[in-house]
Amino acid sequence: MTRVANRRNRALGRLTLGAVATVAVAALAVPSALATPESDAADAINQAWDAAGGTNSVLGGKDGEVYEVGAGYGQKFTGGKIFFTPAAGAHLMYGAILDKYESLGGPADSDLGFPNINEVPGLVGPDSRVSTFDASDKPAIFWTPDTGAWAVRGAINAAWDKLGGSAGALGVPVEDERYDGDLVSQKFTGGEVTWNYVTNTFTTDPAGLADSLAGLEVPADPTTMISLAWRASGGLGGPLGARQGEQSAIGDDGAAQGYAGGKIFYSPQTGAHAVTGAILSEYESLGGPTGDLGYPTGTEVDGGVPNSRMSAFSAPDKPVIFWTPDTGAVVVRGAINAGWEKLGGATGALGVPTGEQTVKGDTVTQKFSGGELSWNMATKEFSSDPADLAASLSDLEMPEAVAETPAAPSSGEAGSEGGWGWWWLLIAIPLLLLLGLLGARVLRKPGAGSQSATRETYAAESGDDRWPSGRGADSGYGASGWSQPSGETTEERTGFESDEDAIDTAPTRVPTEAELAEVRPEAAESDDWFSPLPEFGRHSVSDSGANWRMDLDETDAPRRRHSSEEVSTWTAAVDEADGAVEIVEEVVEVESVVESEGQEAGREVPAEEPWRPAIHLPMADPYQAPEGYSIKGNTHSGLYYTPDSALYDNTIPEVWFASEELAQANGFVKAPE
Repeated sequence: MTRVANRRNRALGRLTLGAVATVAVAALAVPSALATPESDAADAINQAWDAAGGTNSVLGGKDGEVYEVGAGYGQKFTGGKIFFTPAAGAHLMYGAILDKYESLGGPADSDLGFPNINEVPGLVGPDSRVSTFDASDKPAIFWTPDTGAWAVRGAINAAWDKLGGSAGALGVPVEDERYDGDLVSQKFTGGEVTWNYVTNTFTTDPAGLADSLAGLEVPADPTTMISLAWRASGGLGGPLGARQGEQSAIGDDGAAQGYAGGKIFYSPQTGAHAVTGAILSEYESLGGPTGDLGYPTGTEVDGGVPNSRMSAFSAPDKPVIFWTPDTGAVVVRGAINAGWEKLGGATGALGVPTGEQTVKGDTVTQKFSGGELSWNMATKEFSSDPADLAASLSDLEMPEAVAETPAAPSSGEAGSEGGWGWWWLLIAIPLLLLLGLLGARVLRKPGAGSQSATRETYAAESGDDRWPSGRGADSGYGASGWSQPSGETTEERTGFESDEDAIDTAPTRVPTEAELAEVRPEAAESDDWFSPLPEFGRHSVSDSGANWRMDLDETDAPRRRHSSEEVSTWTAAVDEADGAVEIVEEVVEVESVVESEGQEAGREVPAEEPWRPAIHLPMADPYQAPEGYSIKGNTHSGLYYTPDSALYDNTIPEVWFASEELAQANGFVKAPE
């Protein structure tokens, strides 16, 4: 009994310890299981508020709950706000700096990001205040009672810091940055700093300050440059408006950012520039930055005539897209663009472009509101309507890439006067071939004609499994190559012209092994018996020297033509209760028709090379070249790109060619280097 009691006590003790451990683990796990991003943000904000003094701090008491804003969270207090992200932490803002921050869009709509420090006194004295933010260009908002609150950022902020910040030679900012073409400038109480983002050089007033800024490293990453272009276009209140979605990468070093009113595209070679409205629609319909126009090279500008806009792009032939409400967005490029500019552009004699460029032979032509301009790529000469305009272009000098680049039809007009693109043939021809093959297959099926159906039925009943599909058995012609069962006329065999009441509808009896054994010896003695029979799969072809092929006689009807080799036949007879049916079938072995014709002509026939189409459509990864296809083609522009082309890697192909010759045979022209 003592041992039993001890065992019971030990068991109860173990159960008690297990229960206690379970409760302890659950108590530890519950808080983490219930934690959410909102609760984490609330905890961090509360800690920052408590550290600042809680209700006794400059922020005062809480004025609402934690709310989601942008990529993080915020909470309002009676005297300011605290913003939080896991990366930046929780930091407080208040007064004029908070007002400035929110006027620029705050954490949701500005390009400043979230604060990464609490608002603190500036270097110039205790009356000044400064907050810094976590955007890639390291911005700050600086305030004094005399000058107000202003944002300083990017290259200007780097130069300001280099010169001593608010306590240095420049003093404190007195305005936001200004934009003038390639220049960004900002005034301070002690002077002015200007940065050229194309040449990455500084100028200052006083001039001597610039000497210490030579070689200064400044933020110039894609996000920084895109944000600069957005602010230069007017920021939140400009034509682009609020940011939409995340920044996307283009190729190895390009990027794009969408906004409510357009997009900004960036590359290290061209910088960051905005494209909007109908010009953006036309640009993206032609492939955008990965198309043959390249990246935008400048901001969208006034076209010179009322309500017009124009954007230039980086392709070697210096294309532009010109837009008016009446004509829409039209591409002008190459020699035509050079001639148009020489004649005064939209404000000159030709006026605005009204249609896309067209190519006929060696001549590129484009229509304008004031006439027509043509360029002959072979003779390097202009012609025009009115004719006198071309005379002023005789001395026009152009880079070779500009002179040789053909027209690039837009998505709405492929350069043909008929209004449809020649490149539709690339789709239409394969489609017609496919429809033809499907039609031929349908005709080969039973029911395509009474004779075809009869032959198909007979072939199935005779157990044929050696003929290629569709040969002889269902050619659709009256002269059949199959042996007709003995004792049957064609009329009797079809069964449709005979007496319906005389048709035997009883099930076909399957002969037994014993009955087949009685027949086999007789069949073996027949001279026509082919033994042993090779094993054939359904619709397979025998490997032998004999051949058959379809031939056309004078009536153009196909018939089987046998080789000169002896053709073997085999016959099998099966006796049934009401008679015997003799089945005679030719065994014909197959070889290439081409080889047979070559041998008859007495010449050597080389081994046929594998056939493949001249073109290949893009794969799932559009940058991946299909095996054997290395030439990229752009159907909008009519250009093809070889692997050694400068634009090859950044071009998304719409079709692949196996060789340059095939691309040229399809009407494509090699893209300039």
